Amino acid sequence: MAAVLPALYGATRASAAAATPSQDATVVRASQFGFDPVDATDALTGALNSGADVVIIDNVGQDWITRPLWIQRDNLTVILEDGVVLRGLPGGFPDTRDGIWRIHERHDIKLVGYGATCVMNKPEYTGEWRSIVRMGTSESVTIEGMTLRGAPGDGIILGAGSKNVTIRNVVCDDNKRNAISVIAADGLLIEGCALINTQGTAPEAGIDFEPDTLSQPIRGVVVRDTVFAGNKKYSFEINLMRYRPESTPASVLVERCYMGPTGDAVVHVQPGARGPAEQGTVVFRDCVFDAGDSPGTVNVYGQRGYDGLRTTFERVAFTALRDTPRTEPFVKIWSGLVTVLPEYGNVQFDDAMLQGNLAGPFLAGVEGAGDPTLCNVQGDLWAVSPQDPIIDTAGATKDVALDIRPHAGAAKVVLYADRRMVRPGGTATVTIRRLGDDLAAPLVVRYDLDGSARHRVDYDGLSGVAVIAPGHREVTVPVRFRPTAATPADLNLILRPLPGTSVSGRDGVTVTLTA
Repeated sequence: MAAVLPALYGATRASAAAATPSQDATVVRASQFGFDPVDATDALTGALNSGADVVIIDNVGQDWITRPLWIQRDNLTVILEDGVVLRGLPGGFPDTRDGIWRIHERHDIKLVGYGATCVMNKPEYTGEWRSIVRMGTSESVTIEGMTLRGAPGDGIILGAGSKNVTIRNVVCDDNKRNAISVIAADGLLIEGCALINTQGTAPEAGIDFEPDTLSQPIRGVVVRDTVFAGNKKYSFEINLMRYRPESTPASVLVERCYMGPTGDAVVHVQPGARGPAEQGTVVFRDCVFDAGDSPGTVNVYGQRGYDGLRTTFERVAFTALRDTPRTEPFVKIWSGLVTVLPEYGNVQFDDAMLQGNLAGPFLAGVEGAGDPTLCNVQGDLWAVSPQDPIIDTAGATKDVALDIRPHAGAAKVVLYADRRMVRPGGTATVTIRRLGDDLAAPLVVRYDLDGSARHRVDYDGLSGVAVIAPGHREVTVPVRFRPTAATPADLNLILRPLPGTSVSGRDGVTVTLTA
């Protein structure tokens, strides 16, 4: 076994940098254990069980075909080289709990693969199981840089006992049940990911937080700088229906995310009518919810009026990028249908933005039997052409005080970069600045990143969202190039304004990566 990392090229250098192995780490390549183009499971398993600190699955010019790969030791780093495709063997996953990667009762595990893909054959299996990465009862696990595609179940599933997990710069594409399923998480960071094109079996979400038992926590969760798009039913779902008074209150922060149209709702929050009385929190901050032609944008279903989970929308832009006016409310708060709450609501809006063409109420209370009361809906909403009523409910209300702040929505912005040429390891800061004297409302913009520089490989991040806070004139977007970035290359940042916002002058800047 080698005692230092061998020479690495392309995106593999980014993987090695992210893996941060120690100077005296022992290293093996999977090809040292043979390569069988029909079934390479034995070679891969041999490398994983070799005792080396770092296992490199090298690019041999062909797909690595495999059955399930079990991580059977702690303190292990696996690097998939640039261009590697790890492909599930047809018929090789007979157990519904199978997946390409199995991580159980392990700690300090890293799977890193910038430019690499793990793929299964989604149509091969019935049901909703068989994930590409399945983990449980494990701590300090990092999944980074790779694309996970075509799972018959989830791209990634976190089972019971998952603690301190990081999912960074991962693309989960065209998986059957969810891009990511979270049964339990005590400390979870998801950042810089694309959770896209989920379709096949419910709930068909970008991410689904859904404990199986009352004792499985959803705590210390942060989702940021992530794109949700093309998912059939939901972009984001949290379903805590199995929680009881003794359950741990949930705590989730979602920030700087774009959530695109779906076939049902962009966001679905379902706390569970019998959950803990202590306040839990789901906070969406500096996000764009693009309803498009979705029937709904946000569903808050069965949330008690004054205790338990509270859902907050802070500087969130509700919009619908479509030609005809939207008639469905952007937010629906349900009293519940099976268990109807006498008092339901508990939703906060802080400098939220209604920035779209709406021909109807912004928020609707949806009552079940027994004349329930919509309660404790508070905050402020900046609204372009607000309709009357802004809140529509057939039943009674209590402590419903949504301050509607009409505004034209019109704003002009300019953008510029502090430098046009950057070396690997450097940062270019792009400033988005609004013109004029009216700074009262927040201003939300989207931007795309493209060019010959490879996203997630040469620089951190994907296309995203930037918010200029109320009272402020500008916001900055740092673009951090990796020390391992390939040169020369160009990166373009292009603004995609929401309705009512226009760009004064050029709509994009280009930064050149040079040696």
